[in-house]
Amino acid sequence: MTSFKDKLDKELGEAPRFSQQLQERILQNVNQQNKQSSSWQYPTIIIGTVVTLLFLILIGPWKQVDTAKHATIAELAQHEDIKQFTIAQNWKEDTFNAGRTGWNLGQKAYKKGMETQLLANALQKSVVSQKDNNYFAYSDVWVEFDNGQVVQLKMYLYDEQLVFIDQHTNIFYKVKDDNAASAFIALMQKGEKDISFGEMFTFIITAIFLGWLLEKAIRKKYSIPKEPKYINKSHQRTTFIFKFIQTAALILFNIYDWFLFTAAICGFLAVSMLSSIMIEYYYGREEKRHYVSIGSFILLVPLIIVLIIYFS
Repeated sequence: MTSFKDKLDKELGEAPRFSQQLQERILQNVNQQNKQSSSWQYPTIIIGTVVTLLFLILIGPWKQVDTAKHATIAELAQHEDIKQFTIAQNWKEDTFNAGRTGWNLGQKAYKKGMETQLLANALQKSVVSQKDNNYFAYSDVWVEFDNGQVVQLKMYLYDEQLVFIDQHTNIFYKVKDDNAASAFIALMQKGEKDISFGEMFTFIITAIFLGWLLEKAIRKKYSIPKEPKYINKSHQRTTFIFKFIQTAALILFNIYDWFLFTAAICGFLAVSMLSSIMIEYYYGREEKRHYVSIGSFILLVPLIIVLIIYFS
């Protein structure tokens, strides 16, 4: 390659033996060869970044559990005031969907007030009992006390009776006071919001339609071609690898219910969109193809904010 370039420079420095068009073509071929020799580096960096960020999402802070040692929840509620708590409806016994305020989707959050008093009263009237399999899982309750201690309680119901299971100690507590149990159950059932299939379908169709309109407007304004879809084989290969990783992540998120977590949703979408922008910029920046991905990202942000507010 070096000898070829030296010869080329010498030829170009002398009286022109080639036409201007032929010289430009030769220079273009040389640049393309140099570019192809390092084209694998950029896709590798993209894929490595995606895998790393997805790995960080998988081990995110929502998987952390409270390891603080505490007395029975009745004693704790008697000596410490409840600072705040969240409630998430969940009928699965092997998952826990409640967490810090603003961290999970579909949960209700309460700070000091009448609601915290109702929970404190129910916890104070609870006693340690033997586990009864007649109860069914109903909701998850995440509780933070004034001293900073946090407990995760699984709430079970049976015939208007209320019990809690401490997720950390696996101790079974039964609320002996019927009035305290009924008052807290009424709070749990108040204002429950079930997202219907029709509402979710309408939201998805609206998002797709807005995205289609935006893409069409951007392509028209900047004269961005839709075909060919891929610039070259390297572009196609990188896109396929990225989509494979994205699909695998979607399957994992669905299996482990990670889409309940605001951070997981935002992280997944941010990684997906930014990676798409980087790929399109690298391979199609001359045609401004990345403008389409940037526009989609800008549209996606307010849509996600609306979705989170609606679920909260």
